[in-house]
Amino acid sequence: MSIMVTLNRKFRKPMLAFMKKHPRFRRNGRKVYYDFRGQLYKNQASKVPTNEKMVVFESFGGRQVSCSPRAIYEAMLADPRFDDWTFVWSFRKRSIAKMRQDPMMERAQLVARCYDDYFEIMQQAKYWVVNTRVPEYVHPKDDQVYVQCWHGTPLKCLGFDVAIDSQNALNSTEELAWRFGIDSEKWSYLLSPSPYTSLHLADAFGLPEERRADVVLEEGYPRNDRVAATCADPDTLAAAKAEICEKLGIPQDKKLFLYAPTWRDDAYQAGKGYVMEDTLLDFDRLRETMEADGWIVLFRAHYYIANKFDFEPYEGFVYDVSRGVDINDLYIISDALMTDYSSVFFDYAITKRPILFFWPDWEHYANAIRGFYFDLKELPGPHCFNMDDVVEAIGKLDSYDEMYGEAYAEFRQTFCPKDDGHAAERVINKVFDV
Repeated sequence: MSIMVTLNRKFRKPMLAFMKKHPRFRRNGRKVYYDFRGQLYKNQASKVPTNEKMVVFESFGGRQVSCSPRAIYEAMLADPRFDDWTFVWSFRKRSIAKMRQDPMMERAQLVARCYDDYFEIMQQAKYWVVNTRVPEYVHPKDDQVYVQCWHGTPLKCLGFDVAIDSQNALNSTEELAWRFGIDSEKWSYLLSPSPYTSLHLADAFGLPEERRADVVLEEGYPRNDRVAATCADPDTLAAAKAEICEKLGIPQDKKLFLYAPTWRDDAYQAGKGYVMEDTLLDFDRLRETMEADGWIVLFRAHYYIANKFDFEPYEGFVYDVSRGVDINDLYIISDALMTDYSSVFFDYAITKRPILFFWPDWEHYANAIRGFYFDLKELPGPHCFNMDDVVEAIGKLDSYDEMYGEAYAEFRQTFCPKDDGHAAERVINKVFDV
């Protein structure tokens, strides 16, 4: 066992526990710890030759095969220029055995995140394609390329832009910003779908002005390629809907209402993680309102949410699609989306289908938790603050285009102007040396 893994297993938990009890030592303690491990990592990496034809992919900290890393990976698999390249995916250790059975991993090597093989691969691979932050103590060598894909258009304030002083699990607002800044120092590229995203992600991560022209790659989000390409062709869309519904066991003769709320920073439970004590929506009223008109609900919790929900009383009406389902599949099959403060609506807008906003805890979230980059009340679509508003908005879905069409078109032009189905292709041509 390497000293890196020994440190991770034996000292990390006791250190974090101590810092939780003694907050004033937390940031300095973390800095010393990260500096020590970072120097150890750099010393090891300096002895490892870089493999010019190796790429390591990671999505949501090793939880999934998804988002822009997946889209870039799939595009590279289909590109003969990369036939002799080595592809590696990083996963959480408990997911490795399951992922080995995934046909998509046939050409890939799998490594357990933050174990020996992970560190070895990160030291070897010329390219890192990641959609969240890498560990603070893992640093690219001068000849390595770190492609930060991120995982959405920012709506909630992030990193250095968070003005509200709050506590997020073991991180204060100041500490989170500091950790964002550590990551941006490592970037070779930051992917972006729009000028809006370019500006706010660069600001949130503290990317210096003088680096932005070289680092920011505004070519669209590869994560949205499949949705854009599928929805552009009616025949392709119909076939995709049928295939996805069959795979998920969802009736194909129903209208599908996707409900995708986000997590709350102040809903963390020690030893468990972030939770949703309830789903916010009243599913009894929703069923009374929608079921007779042929609707069913797809419930998608944020990947941070640790608890599960009992939808047995709503069998046949509510389907839990929170785990093991690519959210792009849900965008493709859904006829309408309801969300709150999640950035999923930026991606879903590519479909041009109705979006409803449900904000039952508006005042608390906006003023006490995070804050937003713009006034959400400017968003095109019905704004619902209680179940009466939700019921009314659902009753007016047939008039959605008439009520919001012009504003919706302007919204798409502002936030996803380059999400045209070819972003991965453009990114690959600019990033990889082929």
